Amino acid sequence: MAPFHSFARSGLRLLAASLCAMAGLAAAQGYPSAPVRVVVPFPAGSGVDGVARMVASRMAEGLGQPVIIDNRAGAGGNIGTEFVARAPKDGHTLLLNATQLVGNPGISNVKYDAIADFAPIGLISRVAALLVVPPDSPARSVAELVTLARSRPGALSYASGGNGGIGHYSGELFKSLGGNLDIVHVPYRSAAEQVTSVMTSQTQLAYPAIQIALPQVQAGKLRALAVTTSRRSVALPDVPTMAEAYPPGFVLDAWYGLLAPAGTPQPAIARLSAEMLKVLADPAVRQSLTTASQEIVGSTPAAFAEVIARDLKVWTDLAVRLKVRAD
Repeated sequence: MAPFHSFARSGLRLLAASLCAMAGLAAAQGYPSAPVRVVVPFPAGSGVDGVARMVASRMAEGLGQPVIIDNRAGAGGNIGTEFVARAPKDGHTLLLNATQLVGNPGISNVKYDAIADFAPIGLISRVAALLVVPPDSPARSVAELVTLARSRPGALSYASGGNGGIGHYSGELFKSLGGNLDIVHVPYRSAAEQVTSVMTSQTQLAYPAIQIALPQVQAGKLRALAVTTSRRSVALPDVPTMAEAYPPGFVLDAWYGLLAPAGTPQPAIARLSAEMLKVLADPAVRQSLTTASQEIVGSTPAAFAEVIARDLKVWTDLAVRLKVRAD
């Protein structure tokens, strides 16, 4: 027969587990107890901001509390991201970020760990970047743009919406695969400024997220040469992929996802995940995202964690191989 103290220890463990379960249930029932702030580390009007207002703001009804979108732009998304990494772990301060979360660590000394400092809630959507040039550009194809860049070394520049994003990495990958093209990177503070710079020929090309550039392409104010994803965009079916128009190996996409500070109680994460998925199932929201040329994902927290871990390695390896740096 087992000694009494073994039974006692087993009983204490069961009691502790029961108390934890009860505490988790209580937390789930009491959450949220105040307005939920969703930090967007980019300016109003950016792609991330648009997703936050289409998806995160609509979670308010299911949560029973207001959802406040808080734009904390700067340092290529690092300021807002670092703010949430240090925020209280109670589920009332969240982060809606893009691939800069995994793109920035490879090019600058960020004050956050993309894996250790955050609890993933869910991957919302994926989106292509669109290679665009001014409407009067002599380049009407990717091949012609490569030829133009080779004929004018150092004379062309590409715009990005900031360091560490898909526009930055796409520009450097384009230069590398073209045989180390001499094109200058000009980072702007926002996606809107990036697009305007190409429309006005201040820069000669850029890779903005497709939903930012699409209206200007449709209005004839930009010319689209290619998309960066492996498949053509439904919105621009006649525009080839970079893989079709360029040497193999050029496939990049951006994503948008919702996160909380690491250590946020699991019941709160589960509640937020469920509300996010509920919003993404709404036909009106799906239509809005589809119109913005986004591929709706709606992943679980675990699946999003896998994406972050994988892409952090992919983008860090790219930064090393391409010598991407913060300009």
